Amino acid sequence: MKQLLLICGPTACHKSETALRLAERWGGEILSIDSVAVYRGMDIGSAKPDVAERRRIPHHLIDMVDPDEDFSVAAFQQAADAALQNLMQRGVQPILVGGSGLYCDAVLEDMGYALPSDKDLRSRLERAYDADPESFFRQMKEDDGPSGEKLHLNDKKRVVRAREVFLLSGKPFSSFNRAYLTAQRRDRYPAIRIGLTMPREKLYAAIDDRVDRMMAQGLLSEVKGLRDRGYDRKLPALQAIGYAQLFAYLDGEVSLDMAVDNIKRATRQFAKRQLTWFRRDERIRWFDCEHYEEAYPMIEGYVKETIFE
Repeated sequence: MKQLLLICGPTACHKSETALRLAERWGGEILSIDSVAVYRGMDIGSAKPDVAERRRIPHHLIDMVDPDEDFSVAAFQQAADAALQNLMQRGVQPILVGGSGLYCDAVLEDMGYALPSDKDLRSRLERAYDADPESFFRQMKEDDGPSGEKLHLNDKKRVVRAREVFLLSGKPFSSFNRAYLTAQRRDRYPAIRIGLTMPREKLYAAIDDRVDRMMAQGLLSEVKGLRDRGYDRKLPALQAIGYAQLFAYLDGEVSLDMAVDNIKRATRQFAKRQLTWFRRDERIRWFDCEHYEEAYPMIEGYVKETIFE
C-alpha cells in the first residue's frame, strides 16, 4: 500500500458503487466515513451497505453504537486508526468512502487545530435543545462540569457549542487552551482523494429518486421500529435527515407526503453543504458522474496510475 484512497462528494453520486468496484479490482476493503452509519438500526436512512454488499467486500466503521449512545468524532478517529492498522498489517488497500466531511478530515488530518463547527451536527443539537432544554443542559453538564457551572440553561448558543465541541473532540470545551486551538493542521496519512459529483439539476433528481427508493425499501418501518424500541426522537442521532422528518409524521405533525418532501429538501441542502466542504480541498480530483458508466473507467485509470503504478 502506497497511500490511502478516499472517495468523497455529495450524496447520490455513486460513491459506494465506485468503492465496491475498486475494492474488487484491487483486493481492497472499505471504511465507511459516515456520521449516521455508525449507529445500529439506522440502516436504510444512512444508505448503509446491505448484506450482499458486505459479502462482496468487508466494510468497517458501521454499526458501532446504539442511537442513544454519545459518539464523538475523536472516537471515530480512534476506531478508524485501529481499522487502518489492521488492514495495513494484512497488506490490504484501505478505501475510505463517504460524504461526512468532518469525519473524513478526522481520519486524514490531525485534530489538533481549531475545531470547525459542523453545521449538520450543530443543527441536530439545536433541534435536540429546542425539544428539551433542561435534559440537554443536564447532559452538557455531565460532559463538561466547568462549562456547566459557567453557562446558563437559557444560553442556547454557548450550551449547544459546548456540547458540539465535546461530540467533535471527545474532550470538554473547558479543557481547550489557546495553543491547541491555534495549532496548524497536519496530515495523518498520505491519501489520494477522489471526488464524485454531477450537474446540480441531475444531482437533485438523483437525490429525489434515492429518497423514493428508501421509502420503498422500508424507511418508514425502520423509523417505527426505532420508536417502538423506545428511542426518543429528541436524541441527536435521530435528528439525522430522514429520521427527524418521519418522526414528525408519526407524531402527527405533518402528512407523509410532506415528510417525504421535507426529506428531499433537507437532503438537497445537505448535498450543497457537502460540496462546499469538499471543494475547499484542492487535492481532490473531481469526476463528473452524470454518465457513470462512461466516467468509471476514467476513475479506475486514475486510481491505477496514482496508487498501483
